[in-house]
Amino acid sequence: MSIAPLLSPELFDFPDETLWLAHCKDGPMPRAAAAMLEALLRTELRPWELRWNEDFLDVEQRLRDAGAALLGVSAQDISLVSCTSTGLQAIALGYPWQPGDEVVIPAGEFPSNRLPWLALERLGVHCVEVPLWPEAALPDTDIEPEQRLLQAITPRTRMVAASWVRFQDGIRLDLDRLGQGCRERGVHLIVDGIQGAGTAVPDLRHASAFATGGHKGLLGGQGQGLLWTNAALRRQLMPLGTWLSAPSAFSQAGTQGTAACHWASDGRYLEAGSPTILGCGALAASIERLLAVGGAAAIEAHVTNLQQRLLQRLRVAAAWKQEADRLQRLIQAGRTGSILSFACPQPVIDELLQRGQAQGINASTREGFLRIALHAWHGSVDVDRCAQWMMASP
Repeated sequence: MSIAPLLSPELFDFPDETLWLAHCKDGPMPRAAAAMLEALLRTELRPWELRWNEDFLDVEQRLRDAGAALLGVSAQDISLVSCTSTGLQAIALGYPWQPGDEVVIPAGEFPSNRLPWLALERLGVHCVEVPLWPEAALPDTDIEPEQRLLQAITPRTRMVAASWVRFQDGIRLDLDRLGQGCRERGVHLIVDGIQGAGTAVPDLRHASAFATGGHKGLLGGQGQGLLWTNAALRRQLMPLGTWLSAPSAFSQAGTQGTAACHWASDGRYLEAGSPTILGCGALAASIERLLAVGGAAAIEAHVTNLQQRLLQRLRVAAAWKQEADRLQRLIQAGRTGSILSFACPQPVIDELLQRGQAQGINASTREGFLRIALHAWHGSVDVDRCAQWMMASP
């Protein structure tokens, strides 16, 4: 049975031969987002035509509203940040650490969720890196990464910071289980969400923060992202907000609040200066496209169906059967996001990618895994073409 794309490929600028399977590296921006960029750029060329509310403040709010709707949170808790790293840095550098405090992270994290915590060593804060499974093993359904992280918590631990979906092996952590365990221990759960945002629904009931850039599954541009924090954590952090973070309405006056209350208590509290309004407009337009087809829940179901079809096709090939079976088990266990990461010798991956590029097929590789990332614009025709490419002899 065929599976139609959930999001029309006509909304993008794909050449006829291009099959983009790498939004885990960079997501394609929809034409509607590019049009928004162009419209806002005209206000930079002609600032005398700028409408302060419609072309600036309203654009910010539009992104907060769209991002909150996609994540299933309140727009009041959304901060506009440039990327995942700056969102995590706002927390790492703003928390009232004491010498001897600890933060726990998984081993093998992307630098965005490693370097902000390592930088705290100069404050006497120790970053504890925890292997999520035995080093030589491939992740399968017997892994318990949440339990390993929880077991690493000590009385000195203040935060656990982890990727929701890992960038290399594609493993998805159970945020509910991990967050509940952290909360029971009085520890904040901080989530790097960039590899899941836009293609799956995060469970943030027990989390304290969720940071994501906008240029992958959210289909925005580089340099604009979102940070969600709960009010309890936000009250503990050093405010970053400046001239756009007044407690009430916007003001250009030198004094924007009372002596006791200089900053808004909502997400603007952590917004350092002016955002890139071009990036805000483009990301808002992209997220609104995702919401129009049912949001993250609909996209997640669509992607799962496509993944299962791909693995069914690959299972008939001896070279791929073992990995297809492993990944199918992980899907059934809820351990995958939109990335299927096939463990494969690097020379084989390099040959596959080179041959794919010659055919207009673009995937990616990280740390010995071939990453196939599916999204709402893909359909069964794309999956079948991907399977044919992967199974073809060099």
